[in-house]
Amino acid sequence: MFVTDEKIAEVAEDLMPLFEIGDLHSRTKIGKIAIHAKEALREHGMPTRFSLCCVVAKVALMFWQEKILQTKKEGA
Repeated sequence: MFVTDEKIAEVAEDLMPLFEIGDLHSRTKIGKIAIHAKEALREHGMPTRFSLCCVVAKVALMFWQEKILQTKKEGA
């Protein structure tokens, strides 16, 4: 099954609460984020291949880091 960039972004967006109020942070290893990505992919009815979990994890981490930068800009 081919997964589009939009679907990957959608699943990665679902992980944002884990960064905001969960145990994930900007220095969390991709492997740990991938565990949560696997669950999110399963909930979306998508394949849970490790490589796809890592892609979703990297996108989620990128989203989180972008959110941090935006917050810093707003505070300045």
